[in-house]
Amino acid sequence: MASADDLERIHKWMEERAAVLANSDMDDIHRVVGYLNLTTQRVQSKASADQLGSATDALLLAMHDLRSTLVRKKADRLMKD
Repeated sequence: MASADDLERIHKWMEERAAVLANSDMDDIHRVVGYLNLTTQRVQSKASADQLGSATDALLLAMHDLRSTLVRKKADRLMKD
């Protein structure tokens, strides 16, 4: 059985780990923004018609889903204020 000291250390570790994971989530979001910007630059300057043909539908669907979710979440935040 864990002592009170052990439980305190476990809880502290869990709090620290939750903070690390939250930061990691934000890093992932910022990385996605960077990838979107790079993708835009590539589409504008380097992508061939074949490359665009194979990726356009998937990109449009993903971007539509992302936009819909972001708009809904922002509206929810604004409605709470």
